[in-house]
Amino acid sequence: MNDRFRAGEPAWIELCSTEPHGAEEFYAGLLGWRVRHERLGSGVYRMCSADGRDVAGIAGAGLVHDGRPHGWITYFAVDDVDRSQARAVELGAETLTLPRYLPAAGTGCVMIDPQGAIFGMYSGESRAGVEVANTAGSLCWTELSTGEPRASVEFYRGLFGYGTDVRDSPTGRSYTVLTLDDAPVAGILELESAWPNTLPARWAPYLGVTDLDRAVVQVLALGGSQAIGPVQSPNGAFHVVRDAEGHAFDLIELETGLWISPRLAAPSDRTSTQVSDA
Repeated sequence: MNDRFRAGEPAWIELCSTEPHGAEEFYAGLLGWRVRHERLGSGVYRMCSADGRDVAGIAGAGLVHDGRPHGWITYFAVDDVDRSQARAVELGAETLTLPRYLPAAGTGCVMIDPQGAIFGMYSGESRAGVEVANTAGSLCWTELSTGEPRASVEFYRGLFGYGTDVRDSPTGRSYTVLTLDDAPVAGILELESAWPNTLPARWAPYLGVTDLDRAVVQVLALGGSQAIGPVQSPNGAFHVVRDAEGHAFDLIELETGLWISPRLAAPSDRTSTQVSDA
């Protein structure tokens, strides 16, 4: 496998929570994650794994994000965090967390884009990022919901050099697939008033489940809520839900892969990274 993700690929997802212990219990109960506690400064970072492979992190808001509960953050791989952070600022973003080097992982920062969506950038060293995708409990896709899709597309194209493929979403709204070398890596959805939107715009991960209906019932049993769904897409049925703290994410019963990273693909899959409509 390649040592690192390609610049512009989603490399890591992290939940920034004011109740990290409760978040650990929620997601472990929902997705079967095993959670180990790793020392980070004076606090604890929760590393979450599915079938023994790291898939996400849970961070206390006061530990790394100045007490602000950002919810789910998608970190995109970059070659140089300092240079990419400066470029994002040039394009109109604001810096929430300056580049920080973590010896056990790599260097990362957190930004807010011009439309208000929070995202991160990460250059992996000891840890490249997620260790598996498109399986139960792991990242399957990441998507930006925004009321200003054209401006959002231009921002991320300017930052990461994406190509674009404009499609219709299952809800009939405009949908832009962001691509690297013609392979899909993320999506941008045009919001309408029927969609929940507590921030001007937001990135949210799609997490895989084997039985969507059962998973949504479990969300409710664990204190979460359902928002939109189920929605049938070419890649499988999905449901927008919220955890017990109110942070939105998507559950998908995946039928075909959405984002297929060369770093994570099996040897037989590496010759083809094309996928169906998101």
